[in-house]
Amino acid sequence: MKSNLILRKLRTEQPNPLSAGLDYKSSLEIARIMNAEDAKVAAAVKRALPQIARAIDWIEDALHSGGRPAGGSQPLTPPSPRLPSIPTRELFNS
Repeated sequence: MKSNLILRKLRTEQPNPLSAGLDYKSSLEIARIMNAEDAKVAAAVKRALPQIARAIDWIEDALHSGGRPAGGSQPLTPPSPRLPSIPTRELFNS
């Protein structure tokens, strides 16, 4: 399946070497690993702010025009012909 191949290439889906042997670490060691990984989130969000802002703008435009945002390859509900959707995949590919 093509989506599985894409997922395997994503950095977020790769094994984290810091988590190796997690079963053998103390609770404190595990908490430190989690804390160190959590500390990376703010920097990652900061780098993605232009894409996040673009997503917010597209969603706002769609909602103001009576539409709804649509994401992923298959929406959970079928799209309505009267409501425009937003191609959210384009947000992260530009």
